[in-house]
Amino acid sequence: MLRTGALVALGGGLGALGRVLLGEGLSDGPAVLVVNLLGALLLGVADARWRGRRPLLLALAGTGALGGFTTVSAWAALMAGSWSWFWAGPLLLAAGVVLALLGLRLGGCRPDGERRAC
Repeated sequence: MLRTGALVALGGGLGALGRVLLGEGLSDGPAVLVVNLLGALLLGVADARWRGRRPLLLALAGTGALGGFTTVSAWAALMAGSWSWFWAGPLLLAAGVVLALLGLRLGGCRPDGERRAC
């Protein structure tokens, strides 16, 4: 349990660093949009690949790094500051779900159990 927590913390720090570095090249709104949508896609792939088989790697890369990479708090701050961002919130949520499902498919999950059911 302690080892898993340490891996999540390490991954979270690395993911947050990646978010900051990516955000350096973009303005706030687009950076938040890119990290959240990319993070949703990659989390779907990671979950499809490692769930049940590589739990420590999923803790480090999925929960930790991709959890630290994505940023709900920055999105909330953008939404609070502008009505245009506020109304884009449901679209971001829907796009994130679609990209996570796409990530599951790209990672090998098949609804028919072809590779493995997820």
